[in-house]
Amino acid sequence: MPDFYTPELDPRHPKRHLTALDTPFGKRLVYDSVSYCNRCGSCQQACPTYLLTSQETFSPRGRNQLVRLLTEGKLNLARNRQLATEALNSCLLCGRCTQACAGKIPTAEHMLELRRTLQAPALPSLLFTLLTWRGTHPRFFRRLVRAGLWLRRTGAVSLLRACGFCRLPGLGWITHADDILPSYPAAAVRTRWRQAVAHSPAEPTLIYLPSLEADFFMPQLALSVLQLAEHTKHRPAVWANTASGLFDYVYGDLRQSRRLLRRLILRHTAVQNGKLPLLTDSIDVYLFLRRAPQLFAAWPRWRQKAQDFAQHIVFITDLLPHKPAPAADKSTRVRLDRGALFTREGTPFDSARKILQTHFKKNFVECLYKDADTPAFGYSFVRGNLGEKICMSAVRSIARTQTGTVFTLSGLSALELNYYLKRFYPLAKADHLARLNG
Repeated sequence: MPDFYTPELDPRHPKRHLTALDTPFGKRLVYDSVSYCNRCGSCQQACPTYLLTSQETFSPRGRNQLVRLLTEGKLNLARNRQLATEALNSCLLCGRCTQACAGKIPTAEHMLELRRTLQAPALPSLLFTLLTWRGTHPRFFRRLVRAGLWLRRTGAVSLLRACGFCRLPGLGWITHADDILPSYPAAAVRTRWRQAVAHSPAEPTLIYLPSLEADFFMPQLALSVLQLAEHTKHRPAVWANTASGLFDYVYGDLRQSRRLLRRLILRHTAVQNGKLPLLTDSIDVYLFLRRAPQLFAAWPRWRQKAQDFAQHIVFITDLLPHKPAPAADKSTRVRLDRGALFTREGTPFDSARKILQTHFKKNFVECLYKDADTPAFGYSFVRGNLGEKICMSAVRSIARTQTGTVFTLSGLSALELNYYLKRFYPLAKADHLARLNG
């Protein structure tokens, strides 16, 4: 009688993949996790891409079935690579399907495992290389970003666009980045942010890990976070231009993601024995760092360190006051954009909803079950995506409810949504929740 074995999606390259997935029902191998999907269809009406395409392949259960068939060898990967790539790149990794699923099937994690198997770059090559340098060459990356911002401020980027340079293959992302990035912040804002980075307290009570957008493109967001930290009697130390490993986890090499995460854990442990809370303004970074133990399933010692580290991760909702500020404008209708990676439920989302309800009462607009959220974490730059259609669905929902302000839990989501709002519904704007009181 032959021995039983668990099929693997990519048995020739085990180091590219996670050993096991942490689910609400315990640790599961990828194949076991995929096999728990019974194709009931509860996820279909929650999936934005399925609602747009009405194609089974682009539904969560269709994607899970695709991964299962590939794992079992019933579907040839070489012959169906294009189909697998389309199903993968059209997935927002938003976790809406997991929220609707009774078994909490982590479809987003399955799609990332498929991406590691395909080894097909989801982002344009130049953009991928630049963002990878944030983890491998942070100082060089900072100089490149500042040089790019200087070129943009002097009008050189607009000139390149007018000459058609950005229409060359692999450079179209420059046009979209130029569209969504805000105008260059005032010199006073830039100076205050650089001073905050340079002058860390000798004995901090909080560590602030700013997101990429807060660090380079939205210093006013970072300053709002620091102001909230000071109001709650914290002395924050700023770890600027520090990669968390999330980018490589989603778009790159899992081994590099693990190295960056290990470096971050060691750095955190070296400050007061790892007892300080580590604050982030990005819901995507928060969710990734909270699931850090998953990356070290094969290393018990590091898994324990990651578990201890994950317990100290906090989100900006932990600092926001639940009582409205006296000068706050409560007359406008607001809503919460839950766009995030992996999941849409948990303490940060519940806290954000409660804060907005307390501040705006009847002017807080509840999002409907089928309302689309803004795609998270650079999805609009992914090849073969449905980003524009998804964002337009969100704009239509905002216009239909006559919402004035949309609060997001990620600076990048706010930038993305603001771009479409300015074009198609300028009566509304998007902003990060950290800037609730300005």
